Formats: sequence, structure tokens, C-alpha cells
Amino acid sequence: MPCATSRNGSITEITLQGARQFVRLAAREERITMPINIPSCVSIVPIFRELPPLALAELGKAMVHRKYGKGEIIHVAGDPVSELLVVASGQLRIVHTHPSGREQVVRLIEPGELIGELGLLTPAYYEGELVASVNSEACILPREAVQKVMRNYPDAALLLIEALAQRLATAEQMIGDLGLRDVGQRLAAELCRMAPYGRQLSEKQVEIEISSSWSDLASKLAATPESLSRRLKSFADAGVIQRAEGARTLVILDLDELKTIAGV
Repeated sequence: MPCATSRNGSITEITLQGARQFVRLAAREERITMPINIPSCVSIVPIFRELPPLALAELGKAMVHRKYGKGEIIHVAGDPVSELLVVASGQLRIVHTHPSGREQVVRLIEPGELIGELGLLTPAYYEGELVASVNSEACILPREAVQKVMRNYPDAALLLIEALAQRLATAEQMIGDLGLRDVGQRLAAELCRMAPYGRQLSEKQVEIEISSSWSDLASKLAATPESLSRRLKSFADAGVIQRAEGARTLVILDLDELKTIAGV
């Protein structure tokens, strides 16, 4: 059973079919036993996307498939990062807990995204809890298996460094938001960041889907759900967004005004 359903349609299916055929031929000629089911949840990850079929097959041999129930704690703060975890379905989140009991969601990991990259380069530890936000599935790749592939294919190592640089930039942006913007500005900035991935309705109007729960989004923005709800209502009253009560989809009616509020 594949770990995830590809979101790239027939093009990815053709690519995977070619990969399987290549591996079959290589196994026949070299008289070796290799898995011919290239796991799509590995092949869609950017740092692995350009790997040849034999390298993907090598990762497939080492990969383990896991299922997690909603609310299940996968790792706690202080656990060593000894594996690369690719989300196949559902959603995971990293949570920091304050001594007072207040939780702060610092990152959401969606299907096709991964966690544990830093542990491939240097000994690392989880700084917060890794929790399943909903029922989720993931592909687990041991650190040693990924490092071996990276040594043989330096381009994958360069893509890994790019991915870590992007995450660092995102973290710095979040720190800046928390220090310099109020809740309304942080919310506006977050909606602006979602806009490029939404459905364009017109030059200024975009329909976006909130992948996380409203409470998780509030935690990510260092706000209470009540405060977030008030800001959403004020944006709607001002004609900046349109949102149905309880819905996880909203329409940005005036993207330029939202950018002005966010200060971007």
C-alpha cells in the first residue's frame, strides 16, 4: 500500500511507472533483489525529487510506514532526532508548552512536508512535542539511510540545505511578527502568506482554505481563539474578508488592504 496519494496526477504516475521499469531491469541484470514499489511520499519531497530510481528504491527499502491517532504524542521535547519523518496524510504539529500550561504551536507539518532535516547534518533534539493534529500517516526514514543517499548524490544535500535555509527564514519572519506586530497585523500577514496558494477569483480577491483548526492558527499567532475570532470579525465588517461562520474557507475581498494592515 503506497504511503500517500500523489497530488501531481498522471505526470507523476508516468514517472513512477518508468522508475519501476528501470528498477526491474536493473535488478534482473545485476541479479539483486530490490523493491519495485517506489514510495510516492518520498518521491514528492523536494530534496528527493531529483534522485534516480535506484536511490529512491534504496530509501524505500529502509522506510517504515506509521499511523498516528489524533492527539498522539510522537516525540517529546528532548528526544533525539534520529529519523526523517515525511507526512503522507493528515497533519502534525510541533508544540512548545509554557510552565503555566499554555501551548504555542510553532510549526504545522502538512502532507508532503518533512521534519528531522537538521538531524541529518548534526546531532539534534526535539525542542517541543511532535503531536498528530488529526489521524495521520507518515513514512519514517532512518538517519543513516538518508545520509548514505546524500553522500552518493550531493545534489540532494544541496536541496536539503536550501530547505533548511527556507525554514530559518520562516522562523525569523515569525519572530519578527511576534515582536513587532499586534494580533490583527499577525493575522493579516498570515492570510497574505496563504494567498498565493489559494484560488484566484479576481485581481484582488482570493479564496483560501485554512488547513489547521482555528485554535491551532490562534496558537501559532500567539493569540487566543477569542482574540482571533474578534479580528476575523473586524476584517469582515471592514469588507476585507468574507467568511461563513465556522467555515475553514474564507475569501480575501481586498488583498491590497490586507497587505496594508499587515504592513507588507
